[in-house]
Amino acid sequence: MEMPSGGMAPADREEFASLYTAFAILRKESDRALSAWRLTVPQASVLALLAEAGRPLPVSRLARLLLQESPSVTSLVDRMCDSGLVERTKDNHDRRVVLVKLTGKGRKMHDTLRATAAASSDEMFGVLSTDERATLKDLLQKLARRNIQRVR
Repeated sequence: MEMPSGGMAPADREEFASLYTAFAILRKESDRALSAWRLTVPQASVLALLAEAGRPLPVSRLARLLLQESPSVTSLVDRMCDSGLVERTKDNHDRRVVLVKLTGKGRKMHDTLRATAAASSDEMFGVLSTDERATLKDLLQKLARRNIQRVR
């Protein structure tokens, strides 16, 4: 709810603060868990996006999915190429397009992380019932759909 002064109503501040705190906790837990593999959350996200797509993706598409600018994702992909997790390839239909694909090492890392993430997720969200988890997912997806254009 927008206040005449341009600020947020107390209830809105509380919702935002709660959501931000939950995000910060999840992010810190993710950072801690990924540090064992010397990975960052953005790197793990690239691995997950490529694995989910099942095919190479253009850097521009990765940037859009990560809500980042292409130059930032290019630097991220550079570091991941240096680590042997992904590699660049040319698009057969448009040689100007640079595609990013998982290497065998990247796929193995993704599979390892996926198993670890499932256990971590169960631990973090275990406080919620199955119905509460489904409702939370639905509400977060609704917020994302409604507001995604603000950050693109």
